[in-house]
Amino acid sequence: MIYIKKVILENFQSHKYTELEFDHGLNVIVGPSDQGKTAIIRALKWVLFNEPSGDFFVREGETECSVTVVFSNGIKLKRYRSKTKNYYYLYDNDGQEIVYEGFGTKVPQDIIDKISLRKVLLDENRPNLINIGEQLEGPFLLSEKNSTRANAIGRLVGVHIIDDALKDTLRDNRNLSMKKKSLEESVENLTANLSEYEYLDKLIVIANKLNDIKKEINNRQSRLNELIQKKKQLELITSEIKSLESYIDKLKNIDVIANIEVQLSDKVSKYKYIFSKYESLNMIKNNIKYNENLVLALKDVPVVGSIVNRLTLIINKNIKLNAILSRYNAINDEIAYNKNILNSLKNISSIENRSNLISKKYELFLKIYELKIRLDNVNKSLSIGRIYMDKLSNIELVSQLKNSIELKYDLLLKLISLKQNYDFIKNELSIVNDNLKSLRHETNNYLEQYRNLLSNIEICPLCFSHISKENIELIIKNYQKEEIY
Repeated sequence: MIYIKKVILENFQSHKYTELEFDHGLNVIVGPSDQGKTAIIRALKWVLFNEPSGDFFVREGETECSVTVVFSNGIKLKRYRSKTKNYYYLYDNDGQEIVYEGFGTKVPQDIIDKISLRKVLLDENRPNLINIGEQLEGPFLLSEKNSTRANAIGRLVGVHIIDDALKDTLRDNRNLSMKKKSLEESVENLTANLSEYEYLDKLIVIANKLNDIKKEINNRQSRLNELIQKKKQLELITSEIKSLESYIDKLKNIDVIANIEVQLSDKVSKYKYIFSKYESLNMIKNNIKYNENLVLALKDVPVVGSIVNRLTLIINKNIKLNAILSRYNAINDEIAYNKNILNSLKNISSIENRSNLISKKYELFLKIYELKIRLDNVNKSLSIGRIYMDKLSNIELVSQLKNSIELKYDLLLKLISLKQNYDFIKNELSIVNDNLKSLRHETNNYLEQYRNLLSNIEICPLCFSHISKENIELIIKNYQKEEIY
C-alpha cells in the first residue's frame, strides 16, 4: 500500500520551510494553537486534490510557494504556485521530471493514477476524504445521516452498482413505456388521417389516364403543327407557281422583244456617243469662260510683278539678316572665347620676365660651357700628365684641384639641364606669341565685321534702339581696350 513518507512546505502560510516525515499507519499532528497544524493539512489537500484554489496561502512578503510530497514507492509530487505560474512536478523512481500546467481546478489524471489517492463518494454528489482528517472532525460516517452511511457502506461494498443498475433500468423502462404510448398515439393519429385520403388511389388511376390523354394530345398537337407548316409551304409554292405562270404568259412575245432590244441597244450606243460629245462641248464652253475670267483677272500682272520683285528683295534681305544674325551670334561666341583666352594670358608679363631671366641664365650657361671645353682640354692634359703626377710628391694639391674640377663639372651638368628647360620654355613662349598674334588678328577681323554689321543695321543688338556711327566706334574701342587688358 502506498503512503505519504515526507512533506516539505516552502513559503506556505506561516511555514517558511517545514519538513515532516510520516510513518506507515496512523499519523497525528499535535501542537499549540496557531502553530500551523491546519496549514499542513491544507497544504496536503492543495497538493493532492488541488484544493483550495487561488494564491492567498502564499506566505506574506513572498512571491511564490511550493509543497512537496514524497511517497513510499519513491514517487515525488511537487506543487508550485506564484502570481503568474501554476505547475505540478512529478518525479518517478529514476528522478525523471514531468511538468503539468493548464490543468484548471482538477488534478491531472496521470498524477491520480501514479499516487492512487482520491476522494470517496458517499453518495452521487458528495465526495469525502477518508485518509486525511482535520481538527475536531468526527470518526468516519458516525456524524453522517443513516441514509448517507448506508449509501457510503453500499458504495464501499459495491452494492451501489446494483442500485445504480436498478435505477437506470427503472428509468429506461419508464422512458420506453412513455415512448411506446406516444408512438401508439401517433400511429392512431396517422391511421385516422389516412382514412381521409382513401380516394387517392382512384385519383392516381384518373391521373394516369389523364397523363396518357395529355401525351396523345401533345402528339397530335405536334402533328398539327407540322401540318400547319406544310400548309404554309404549300401556299408559298402555289403562289410562286401562279407568279411564274403570269411571267410565262408575259414572255410569249419574247422574240419580238429581243428584236426591240437590239434596236434599243443601237440607239443607246448612238445616244451615248452624242451625249459624250455634248459633255465635251459644255466642257469647252466652261474652259472658254474660265479663260476669259482669267484674262480679266490678269490685267494687273505688271503691278503684281513689281510686288513680287519687292517681296523677293525683302526675302533676300531677310535671308541676309538671318545670315548676319547667325554670324553675329558666332562672333559673340568667339568674343567670349577670346575673352577667356585673354584672361588666361593676363600673366604674360611674368612669363616675359621669366624669359629674360632664362636668357641671362643661358648666357651664363654659354660661359660655363666654354669653361667645360677648357675643362675637357685640361682633363686631356691631365690624362697625359698623370704619368708625371705619379712621380710628384705634391699629390694633395692635385687631389684638391681634382675635387674642385668635379664640383665645377656637376655645376656644368646643372647648367645644361637649365639650358634645356630654357629652350623648351622659349619654344612654348614662341608658340604662345604666335597664337596671340593669330587671335589678335582674328579678333580685329571680327571687330571689323561687327563694325560693318552695326553700320549696316544701325540698331543696337541689346536694346534694339537706333545707334550712331560714333556709338559704334565707342563700342569697338571698348572691345579693343578689353583685348589690350
